[in-house]
Amino acid sequence: MAYYAIAPILCALVQNELYMHLYINQVYAGQSTNQLVVITSSQPQGFGITVINDWPITDGANTVGRAQGLHFQSGQTSEKWYTSMNLIFEDTRFSGSSLQVMGTIPQDGEWSIIGGTGEFVAAQGIVEHNVIQEAGGARTYELKIHAFYTPMQSSGVGAYGCNSWKLGP
Repeated sequence: MAYYAIAPILCALVQNELYMHLYINQVYAGQSTNQLVVITSSQPQGFGITVINDWPITDGANTVGRAQGLHFQSGQTSEKWYTSMNLIFEDTRFSGSSLQVMGTIPQDGEWSIIGGTGEFVAAQGIVEHNVIQEAGGARTYELKIHAFYTPMQSSGVGAYGCNSWKLGP
């Protein structure tokens, strides 16, 4: 028999708010592509085409991470690409941390932040993305990231006198 339990949180969890302004550089044609078509399609609109991506994330001149995941053509009557990827940070401040995002890839739109790791555990929020440049088989997206996350070394004082918690030993 299945069972469940619901318990109140006695300590207030501290949440941090994150704002980032970054860029993704997608190269979909030419000799230095950073994505690979792994499933092709003969359907109208390319329905079902699946692409694996490893796009650099920059803050302008510096690479600060990678957007690694997949996107596939999910529209039968129009070009609609669904994506699921990890924004994996490699810079000093957030090295090893990631944000998990999903959504569609129109020219401009939003992706949902559905999780995170490292510094960004349990992240939730939104990534606004806009194509700011497209030429020669390459596309640059501007990203405006807004998220909330709970650091694992969190502390707070609740009604019952709690003062800290920690995940793990």
